[in-house]
Amino acid sequence: MPRLVLRPMPQPPRGACIGTLDGEPLMLVGRDYHVGDRVIPQAEIGEDLVEAVDDAATRVLGHEWVTSLARLMQINRRSTSKDRIAKSGLPEYTLLFLGAAAAHAHPRALGHALLCVVELQEAHTTASHTSGRPAAVDIAERNLATATTYRRALHVLDEVLAEREAFRRRKDPEWDYSGKPLTDR
Repeated sequence: MPRLVLRPMPQPPRGACIGTLDGEPLMLVGRDYHVGDRVIPQAEIGEDLVEAVDDAATRVLGHEWVTSLARLMQINRRSTSKDRIAKSGLPEYTLLFLGAAAAHAHPRALGHALLCVVELQEAHTTASHTSGRPAAVDIAERNLATATTYRRALHVLDEVLAEREAFRRRKDPEWDYSGKPLTDR
């Protein structure tokens, strides 16, 4: 069992509880990790953090998560590389996101949906910082485009299923695809 697990936790008034370390709540206060009264330096927790991030991010974004996580969290791609995570950690909002997203009933579907929304958001960004990150987004238009895109995706999927079934029936009309010939009924 991994030592560090990113997961949803009750939040304290100060800092962020990002998960557990050896079953104990793990707090991130500023750039310091705390378990109970003990402060754990980044150098000591780095490899465990990498393993926990890799596990959660893989559940949500797949094995090639580094670029997708950077894009979703609007951070430099280099910041999401494993060696950089071991050395410097990640922003608390990123760790909280990973814990919550990995705990979702369908984490991979959530990851696909998030990447879809980010793609659509880029089309509805009305102002950007010099870094290229969105400074302002037309949220109403982004949300409309997202809803329209998901409705279209559902419609296309239903069409594909119907066409596949029609194809199968045209291909072999003597079978009902439950394994029984139609002529034996």
